[in-house]
Amino acid sequence: MSAKNLAEVPKGVAIFVDANVFHLYLRGPKSIRDKCMGLLERIERGEVKGYTSALVLDELAYKLLLRRIEETHRRNPLEVIEEDPSAVGKSSNYVGEGLDIVLGIKGLEVLAVERHHAEEFVAYMKKYSLLPRDALHLSSMMAMGCKDIASADEDFDSVPGIIRWSP
Repeated sequence: MSAKNLAEVPKGVAIFVDANVFHLYLRGPKSIRDKCMGLLERIERGEVKGYTSALVLDELAYKLLLRRIEETHRRNPLEVIEEDPSAVGKSSNYVGEGLDIVLGIKGLEVLAVERHHAEEFVAYMKKYSLLPRDALHLSSMMAMGCKDIASADEDFDSVPGIIRWSP
């Protein structure tokens, strides 16, 4: 199944928000950033019920960290971190600012990743050929009966019954 337009998420839908939507909201090109902002504003107004997970926040923080180090050093951020671990601390304020923005979205519920999610996600990796992190997101969604995900990640299209809303 192909993705639907993020701007057309129906009122009242419960939707899991993937890290790439937050990242595009914070750092994407204006046209895509505006689409992501539209969804997040609808979550704030209570038109759409938004969920994410602690794992998504970890993924977002890591993306922001690597991007910031790459911008400040103009080279591979993993090499920079290996040579100078203090680069992580020097970029932490930037990461914190991004997370503060996301955590400030009223109505966005952050789900914990629990043992039963970890016990189930390998089955989703096997069944749908999802990477571990995506399979764990799917496990969180399934546990709460959420069938909609806001994501630019096409891998979720292989999961029957899941509707992906893409910016």
